[in-house]
Amino acid sequence: MDPRAADTPRPPYYCVIFTSRRKKHIEDDYGDASARMLELAAQMPGFLGIESARDPEGIGITVSYWESEEAIKNWREHAEHLVVQRMGRDRFYEWYESRVAKVERATSFRSGGAA
Repeated sequence: MDPRAADTPRPPYYCVIFTSRRKKHIEDDYGDASARMLELAAQMPGFLGIESARDPEGIGITVSYWESEEAIKNWREHAEHLVVQRMGRDRFYEWYESRVAKVERATSFRSGGAA
């Protein structure tokens, strides 16, 4: 399994799709906050994994996977996460969109060749 890909169970499960554009020159503070949020999310009941990508212009998409809508709600309302959400609006992002979806089907492919 590619370490950048979440190892999700068979559907159904849920995902939060967070699309954003970061402000320029915030890399150090953002990196620290992002690393802490990943560490904290991984400890939350119902967390299944995360995948993330960002282009050179600062547009990024992060998809986090969760067992239930309740698990997502608990993450969204976690006290430390609330603080970083505020920092995101005040300091880190030009804009963002957050979407929640239920995954009902999933397929995958893994090449049998060497990487």
